[in-house]
Amino acid sequence: MRLTRQSEIAVAILAACARRPGEQLPTSTAAREAAASKAHTAKVVHLLVHGGFLVATRGRRGGLRLAKPAEVISLSGVLQHMQPELIESSDRAPRRGTHGHLDMIADAARSIVTALLDRFTIADLVTRPAIHRMACADCHLMKAQHSAAAATSARSRQQSPKNHVLHNG
Repeated sequence: MRLTRQSEIAVAILAACARRPGEQLPTSTAAREAAASKAHTAKVVHLLVHGGFLVATRGRRGGLRLAKPAEVISLSGVLQHMQPELIESSDRAPRRGTHGHLDMIADAARSIVTALLDRFTIADLVTRPAIHRMACADCHLMKAQHSAAAATSARSRQQSPKNHVLHNG
């Protein structure tokens, strides 16, 4: 999974606006905070405005502000808008054999990534608690991984008499 530079800029602009609620953020400031050129920032701002994430006001007192509270702008929503291929499943016809299995695994991985990204918002990027929520996500993922490993180990013991004797002995 790789974010495009455009997606990185989009998240940085939204986070910069979230750090200044109620203020108009000049596009030049957004560009500086995103470490991007003004031209590239303007293109990303255009996409974010059309996606309903930002409101842009022209003029001397103009600038950028979030179109909705940072707490309701999910990372998955932003990334799906900016980089749809990152989150959407493939639309190709199901394949057979190894390729079909690989496609199923890739789709499952996308679902896991989307579910994780759905748990976080732009507000989480500008506040401290996001770190703790990530730790909990890791714990949850580790528990699932450990449970799967334990189930595999139990199946192996049941299928192999030698292993069964070794574990009971």
